[in-house]
Amino acid sequence: MIQKVVPVIIALGVVILINLLAHLLHMRFDLTEDNRYTLSEPALAAVNGFNNPVIVDVLLDGNLPAEFLKLKSETRQILEEFAAKNNTIKFNFVNLLENTAQIEGTLTDLQALGLTPTQVTVENSGKISQEIIFPWAMVNYNNKTVKVPLLKNTLGATTEERVNNSVQHLEYAFSDAFTKIAIREKKQVAIIKGNGELDDIYMADFLTSLRDYYNIGAITLDSVVTNPQNTLNQLKGYDLAIIAKPTEAFSDEEKYVLDQYIVNGGKSIWLIDMVNIELDSLFNEQGSALAVPRELNLDDFFFKYGIRINTDLVNDMYFTQIVLATGEGNESQYNPVPWYY
Repeated sequence: MIQKVVPVIIALGVVILINLLAHLLHMRFDLTEDNRYTLSEPALAAVNGFNNPVIVDVLLDGNLPAEFLKLKSETRQILEEFAAKNNTIKFNFVNLLENTAQIEGTLTDLQALGLTPTQVTVENSGKISQEIIFPWAMVNYNNKTVKVPLLKNTLGATTEERVNNSVQHLEYAFSDAFTKIAIREKKQVAIIKGNGELDDIYMADFLTSLRDYYNIGAITLDSVVTNPQNTLNQLKGYDLAIIAKPTEAFSDEEKYVLDQYIVNGGKSIWLIDMVNIELDSLFNEQGSALAVPRELNLDDFFFKYGIRINTDLVNDMYFTQIVLATGEGNESQYNPVPWYY
């Protein structure tokens, strides 16, 4: 009898020991071929520099629909991975809508902070109701706070599909937030103006995202004519210059100033379109237009750096469709058509 009981006791002891170790030590084995559940090197680098406590408040708690319980679970796991790499990272889950008497005030305060809620339709015992959920996290470090959207909005997707897509996005969302909050001194980026570059309205979304990481200023090259040295000195105060789709030719003086900026260690991003054909050119009776080369007087400038830009149109097989109107008056129809360029 004793001989039969001893193995059972040993087995139970092993199981209990494994459970204790699993509770004390956070370990997660990634057996997928593409290591989808392993933090990438850039993600790990984002948390290496923290010496003071990093507090992450996740606004996903309370009575959640099943899809959001999965998002909550995956968020917890990804934060445990980050915390295992740097123990200064602490996180907790918060239900800000727990106090029903102050829900309206809480909703107003959260939306004032830029935390937009998500309404989810919940069916329970044949009854359909609308639940308000704030799928956000707040990363706090040294009196700085960064908002982290946990739910990616995809047009036409179901709630389950949105949550599944969001789970794959969690690593980037948190590593990006850790990167932003760890920035001590932002580098300087200059937006070059004066040669018919894109208006700010066409760059607004890009510039808004860029401001989280860099300080942005504008420099106009018009002053090169009267005081080229002063323009160059101003430009040297920036780490990067962005020239976004110029449409007017550069003078030799402007090219010289930009060349000296680059020679002295300045970096630049050139967004060049050498063909003059715009979308609104198609809004005519024929529905067609002629593409012509755009003369920017930059061939010799780029040639020094071993670059030549051809005046070609490139077919894009993954195009975004555009909408064109056909017919007149009440018979007008708006149809999506391929835009390969």
